[in-house]
Amino acid sequence: TACFIVTCSNEPPANPETDQASDIQKLSDRIAGLTPEGWELFDKVKTFTAENLYEHINGRAELYLAYDVKSLTTATFDKKSDVEEFIELSIYDMDTTTNAFGIFSVERFQDEIPLDLGRESYRSGSSIFIWKGKFYTTIVTSDTSDKRLRLSLDLAQKMTAFLSDSGEPVWGLSALPQKKRVPGSVKYFKVDALGLDFMHNTYTAKYRKNDVEITVFLSQQNSSESARDSVARYSKYAAQYGRGSRNLKKEGVKFVLCDMDGSFDVIFQKGRLVGGVQAVINRSTALEAAAKLWAQIDSE
Repeated sequence: TACFIVTCSNEPPANPETDQASDIQKLSDRIAGLTPEGWELFDKVKTFTAENLYEHINGRAELYLAYDVKSLTTATFDKKSDVEEFIELSIYDMDTTTNAFGIFSVERFQDEIPLDLGRESYRSGSSIFIWKGKFYTTIVTSDTSDKRLRLSLDLAQKMTAFLSDSGEPVWGLSALPQKKRVPGSVKYFKVDALGLDFMHNTYTAKYRKNDVEITVFLSQQNSSESARDSVARYSKYAAQYGRGSRNLKKEGVKFVLCDMDGSFDVIFQKGRLVGGVQAVINRSTALEAAAKLWAQIDSE
């Protein structure tokens, strides 16, 4: 005799679209509640999805779509006494922590002033840019006065407080060596890294050795076969746009040295990782830096 136990629940099944709409509405309400004293919300808080993002940031939407943006919630505050003064607050839901870091990193200028908001943040004049969890937030102002900066920082602190962060790590930030890494130089390219359509899921960073600054890259491929294919395609790229490539061994490790007609790239495979250095003027320096990177990273 078979016995079946059926449990019943009055709760409706989960609906991701409904949950997302609810989250966006909560976010919109909170943004509206941030309206500073003496200012007013222009029109209303607006939401855009991946399908219509171009309506708000035409010309830049493709960049965000490359990082799988889910939505943008944005509002503009006007000063009641002067409508030409504005503060625009935009919160991009990038779906994952890594995507959010990616868009934050590629829009960041290296020499901007860092802030202690979210996971990473900086300001440019009185405008503020923040990465926290799966969110990338920008606060853009109409002037760069100290008064406007104080207002932007107040908005940023209040807004960052209600944005969630799952704590999910970003692989490249820990996979790349920490020592001598230039602060704020790590960038994540989901696709078309280094201007190459076959390089995806790639991190770049700058390192200083004495007075020389070297750009390294590290790409996590789906398999060791895919990694080997990427190295082979890089060699073909060097043959087409540079002076070709050659295989070298340093301390028993195979490297591909690419002569790019005035500078050198060095690329290697380690398990399913592809790494190397780019645009190094001195050949021996390029090889040495690539070998050091190989030794410092864990194979996958």
